[in-house]
Amino acid sequence: MHKITIATCLMALALFSCTFTNKVPTNSNDIVVPTAKFDFKDTIPKTTIKDRSLAFPQIFEGSFVKATKVAQFGTEITFDKIALGNLKVSSGKIIATDPVTLGDAIAFSENFPLGEFPVELAMANINANNDRRVAFARVKFSDEPIRKWEFALLPEQNPIPLKSKEIYGYGVDSGLGLFVDQAAKNSLDKLLDKNWDNMFSEKFEDYLNYSFQNQNAFFFSTGFGDGFYATYIGRDSASKICQLLTDFDIVLWRNVAK
Repeated sequence: MHKITIATCLMALALFSCTFTNKVPTNSNDIVVPTAKFDFKDTIPKTTIKDRSLAFPQIFEGSFVKATKVAQFGTEITFDKIALGNLKVSSGKIIATDPVTLGDAIAFSENFPLGEFPVELAMANINANNDRRVAFARVKFSDEPIRKWEFALLPEQNPIPLKSKEIYGYGVDSGLGLFVDQAAKNSLDKLLDKNWDNMFSEKFEDYLNYSFQNQNAFFFSTGFGDGFYATYIGRDSASKICQLLTDFDIVLWRNVAK
């Protein structure tokens, strides 16, 4: 996990007009459509969110509410939520990464609450090509209102603004991301080596709750596939952690004025 410079327009073009290399077998949702169906000059999302009190970027929480809509690239995106189950956090250290690179992955420097916490996906439904993708994945630690979002940092990383031209995150080459507790990392990495083909067969679509040795991990498809994706921490008014969220670049919220 490292830092990368954002190239918004090129990224947007790639998302909507190119296929992606993915260890996970393709399914009926992997649709490539003519770019004429999208307006690539329309890169500033116009968001309809019922709760305007949400902390910037409002789409982080708004995407988990069905009434939320985004107009972007000349099409409309609506959202719905999928609850995957609870992540077991036994060490307080969480890893978010591509499962292919789990062996080299490092946990975030933050100490997260211990226990079992809901993992949820915000699914983006893209009107122009009847496509459906994972827009955001989160671990929810608290129902308290979020007052501030910030980058989730690895050891020795320094804080940067949310709308920095560079972002922290992890690279994806398998079309997959995951959340797992650090204590389960080594066991899971060995299991992935042995069971990858069975876990991510043609039956895999958008997510997997995988249990092993009294631990578990959550896998999910990453937006339009391979890329570089940032993870954020949401804090309440007392600076306590409410959420850990990975953004898969479906909505170009950085183009919106705060």
